[in-house]
Amino acid sequence: MMVNFTNQRPKRRRGFSLVELLTVMAIISVLMTVASVGVSRMGAAQGVTSGLAVAEGMMSQAQRLAKGRGTTTRLIIHDELMDAVPESRQRYRRLMLIVFKDADPETGALEENWTISGAPVYLPDQVYFSPELSRDAVEAGAELPSEKFNLSRDADDSADCHYYEFNSQGIVTTPGATFVLEGGPRPRNSERPKLGNTRNIGAFVIWRNGGTSRINDVSRIEEPSDN
Repeated sequence: MMVNFTNQRPKRRRGFSLVELLTVMAIISVLMTVASVGVSRMGAAQGVTSGLAVAEGMMSQAQRLAKGRGTTTRLIIHDELMDAVPESRQRYRRLMLIVFKDADPETGALEENWTISGAPVYLPDQVYFSPELSRDAVEAGAELPSEKFNLSRDADDSADCHYYEFNSQGIVTTPGATFVLEGGPRPRNSERPKLGNTRNIGAFVIWRNGGTSRINDVSRIEEPSDN
């Protein structure tokens, strides 16, 4: 029996054209851009959330110190814009510190100067305290009080700071005050970070007894008027 073998070449598979490859690469590039933006926003939001937790912890420490020493304490937040000085730029609206009034051992009277308690604590990167949005009362309150404080043992190391105060019984002297944080990159010599289209804001209210409540609806936090 004769068997005829034919020399059949296998069919060549058609590869991707240059246009198809470029299209796929463009789609991948778009997806990576969308993903990176989403991750950055998620990171910024987590930074604000972490900052609120840090601030609540500092409030609790200031209250415990006030009750434990039977004296007045303050949680102070740096608010002096001097971006030309690297240390000041790092501190601006991110450094928090607890200070208290020490008592004279003989008379028991409170001293005039404030004493620093512990080390300064910083808010996360690109997270800033907002004195423009924070108020001394949750409903139609005024701007928080401010004063110049020493930030270290160096007598020349001082800056303007906003503060929250506790009396000797651990009671907040501005009950219902709000503490607001903003997240985003802050351009040099700009007072506030760039929020973009998404307002990356977090806040809580501090009550008379020192307890705090998060403000979930940030639309309640009104921007300051230009008037």
